[in-house]
Amino acid sequence: MFAFLAGGAVVPLLVPTSRGDESVSAAFKGFVFQQDTEEKSYSAGSIGESREGRPLIVEDLGEGPIRVYVVGGVHGEPPALRPTDELLAFFRKPSTKRRLTVRMLEDLNPDGTARGLFCNANQVDIDRNFPSNDFSPSLRHGMSPLSEPEAQAFWQDVLSFKPDLVVVLQSALAGPFLDGDGPSDAYGMQFVRGAASVDDRWTLLGDQGYAFSGSLGSALGKDRGIPVLNLRFQRDQDAHSVKEALIAGFDALAGSSS
Repeated sequence: MFAFLAGGAVVPLLVPTSRGDESVSAAFKGFVFQQDTEEKSYSAGSIGESREGRPLIVEDLGEGPIRVYVVGGVHGEPPALRPTDELLAFFRKPSTKRRLTVRMLEDLNPDGTARGLFCNANQVDIDRNFPSNDFSPSLRHGMSPLSEPEAQAFWQDVLSFKPDLVVVLQSALAGPFLDGDGPSDAYGMQFVRGAASVDDRWTLLGDQGYAFSGSLGSALGKDRGIPVLNLRFQRDQDAHSVKEALIAGFDALAGSSS
């Protein structure tokens, strides 16, 4: 999951703020599977390839009662948001692994990220290529649902994973805030409660009551009843507050399983 601008307008690359803090683009600039020697319950691998042959990397962590699928990099235009190393470290903690089962997709649109483009290499918005009931064929959305290999690989994988919740990392001009699709309000309130404990700007908008043709939220949330949370960070938000809010929000979600 990313709607960088409502009309798909171009967003310039973010730069550090005048205080010298990292921006949100820097916070999500890289995702590296780090080697460590501690005993752990996770595995990393690929669920498929992009149109240009780049792997779609996922990592599985934990064995808790709540199953969460985390999605990064839906849109490649900077800032293309991907999971941070700090969030990965949080999911690897034994106390978190007991509470959550997480599948983390690093980047749904690696071709777009590599090129700095909103769409994939075929000029299709991946977040309009899913098989929602309201799918509308077009050059921008694809002429048929799941015509793009990225969308097809994710769709097969997320249904196989059977998540209780899907969380999509996004950015917006205004933020930070959370909006949801499907029966997501209970999870949304939990996340915002945690995130707001470190950044009181966080608010919950909930389901907006309107659909986006072919979107992940429409196909999973509205049509299949799988809760979807869209986490929308402000584009010039400093990296530290992004990382803190992510961890605090997911910690609150994990706490709901206790």
